[in-house]
Amino acid sequence: MSLTVLAFGLVLIAGQTSATIPERFHGDWSSDLSRCHDRESGLNVAISDNALTYFEEGDTVISVTPAESNGIHVVVDHEDYDGMERLGRTMILSDDLQTLFFAYGDGPEWTVMRCPPQGK
Repeated sequence: MSLTVLAFGLVLIAGQTSATIPERFHGDWSSDLSRCHDRESGLNVAISDNALTYFEEGDTVISVTPAESNGIHVVVDHEDYDGMERLGRTMILSDDLQTLFFAYGDGPEWTVMRCPPQGK
């Protein structure tokens, strides 16, 4: 059995599945830093341990597995105005933990940057 060691001391057994997004991915992210924390802009995503929240849409995390390049593959139940469907998301975090690349199985790729805390 092989071990994969991820940043910040998180150890996962290769192929092991979790239902929690690692903390290094948590926070508010935007494709336009001037629009951080503007939920109605449609340019942002908030990531917590078990959800991704977009403007008028959301993903509930079903499973998380390690992926290449400091990333994770997340299976989610995606809910929007059309209903709910199960989808996959691969999220790859930059080495400095400030840029997040999304590869969606159902649409175009997306790159977002970590927003500074509100009030800063």
